[in-house]
Amino acid sequence: MRSFVTKSALVILSSFFVFNSIYANGGEGEKKKSKKSKQKNKSFLLKEESPITGDFTKGSFKITSYLGVPPFKGTWEAIDDLTDEFNYTGKNAEFYKKWKDTYFNQWLGPGLTEWNPENTNVIGGNLVLKASRKPGTDKVYCGVISSKKQIKYPIYSEVKAKVANQVLSSNFWFLSPDDKREIDVLEIYGSDREDHKWFAARPSTNYHVFVRDNGNRILEDLNDQNHHTLPNDEPWREGWHRFGAHWIDPFTVDFYYDGKVVRKLIKEKVKDPEGLGMDRDSFLIIDLEDHDWRSNQGFFPTDEELNDASKNKYLVDYVRTYRPARSFRLEGGLIQNGSFDEPDLNQWYWNKKVRLSADLNENSGEVFSVNLAGKGAKIIQEVEVEKNTLYKLSYKVKGANGGAVLVGVYSIDEEKVESNEGWKYETLSFNSGNNKTIYITAENVSDSKVLVDSFKLKKIE
Repeated sequence: MRSFVTKSALVILSSFFVFNSIYANGGEGEKKKSKKSKQKNKSFLLKEESPITGDFTKGSFKITSYLGVPPFKGTWEAIDDLTDEFNYTGKNAEFYKKWKDTYFNQWLGPGLTEWNPENTNVIGGNLVLKASRKPGTDKVYCGVISSKKQIKYPIYSEVKAKVANQVLSSNFWFLSPDDKREIDVLEIYGSDREDHKWFAARPSTNYHVFVRDNGNRILEDLNDQNHHTLPNDEPWREGWHRFGAHWIDPFTVDFYYDGKVVRKLIKEKVKDPEGLGMDRDSFLIIDLEDHDWRSNQGFFPTDEELNDASKNKYLVDYVRTYRPARSFRLEGGLIQNGSFDEPDLNQWYWNKKVRLSADLNENSGEVFSVNLAGKGAKIIQEVEVEKNTLYKLSYKVKGANGGAVLVGVYSIDEEKVESNEGWKYETLSFNSGNNKTIYITAENVSDSKVLVDSFKLKKIE
C-alpha cells in the first residue's frame, strides 16, 4: 500500500531539492488516485539559485559493469519477441509465446543431428540445450530453439552463454526463411579432447549466401569465416561469455565477443551474385548440432560424452535483442533523455550514488532505468521554460521495502512517496511563476534503492 507524505512549504534560499516520487505498477489498469497535497506556485526561485553543486557530474556515465546491452552509444529499446531472461522454470506459456523448441520448419538438422523438443528446457534461470544419443542409432538428439517472429537490421542481439564441452557445435545464428541468407554469431566445437584444443579455442563468426536450385539443394555456398581467440588460446567452454552482433544493414555486421568488436563485416567482403547481401527478415536460432563434414572425419560424440551431465549441455543465461528507439527528445517533451536510453546520462546531473539498471526484468523490458541506489542519490536536469505557464511533469517510480523518493521542481513543488509496489505512473502539475529556468529533480530519501524512469515535461495548453 502506498503512503504519501507532503513536505511543508520550502523556505526561500533553502538548499532543499524539490522532488516528486511515486511507486507505480505499469500496465495494471487504471492508475490509483493518490492522497496527496501539493505546494502550488511556490516560484520564488532567485536568479542564479540552483540545486547543482560540485557533488554532481553531467553526462559521461560509465556503464562498464552492465552487461547484455548494446556496447556502443545510441538509444535502444528491447524487442520482446526476441528477448528472454529465462527467469522461469520449464517450457511454460511464456516460453512458447516467443520460441519453438524445434527448428522453424520441418528440417531435423544437419549430419547426425536430430533436433528433439525433449532436449530443450529452462532450468535454474538458464535455457538448457542438451545432447543425447538417439537409442539404437548413431544419431544425436540435440536441443534447439527458434524464434516465432522474424527480424532484420538494424538490430543488436546478444546471448550470454556457456558452450557445451562437446565435439558438437554450440551455435547462435540468424537464417532467412528461404534458407538463402545466414549470419553466424557463434559457432564453436567446445570439446576437451586433445585433438580439439584448436577448435575449442576458436569460435567462428560467418555469413552465408546460398545459391539453391528449385529443390532447395545448395549449388553454391558463398561465405567468409573468421575465428576468434582468448588470451593464451584459452578454451571458451570454461566460462560464461557474451556473443553479439550489430546487424546494421545488408552489408554491415559488427560482431562483439564479451563487449568488444572482434570482426567487422563490410560490403567488400560479402560475395553475392544478386548484390543484395543480408537483406531479409530472419529467424533467431540457438542450438546444438552435428556437422556432417566433421562426423564424416570421425569427429562424432561418444556415448560416454553424451551421458556426462557436465559435458552434454549448452547453457544460455539470456538472449537480448534491441532496435534503435525513437528519439526521446520529442517523446520526453522538454526533458531530454527522459527514459535514460542514452546510457551516458546526457543532459542529467548525477551524484556518486546513482546507478543504471540494465536488468530487463527489473525495468519491465526497457533497456535502462535509473537506480537511485541509496539515501541521497540524486539526479537533476536543468530545463528552459516560459514564465507564468502551467506545465505537467510525468514519470514512473518503482521500489521495495519502503523505499521513498522525492520528485519535483526545485523551489516550486514536490511530492514524496513510500511504496512496496511495482512500477506506477504519476504526474505533477505546476506553474513556472517568474522562472525561465527550472530544475527537475529526484532524490532517494530512504535506505532502499528506488528506480525512476520515463520523465516527461510538457506545457499544459
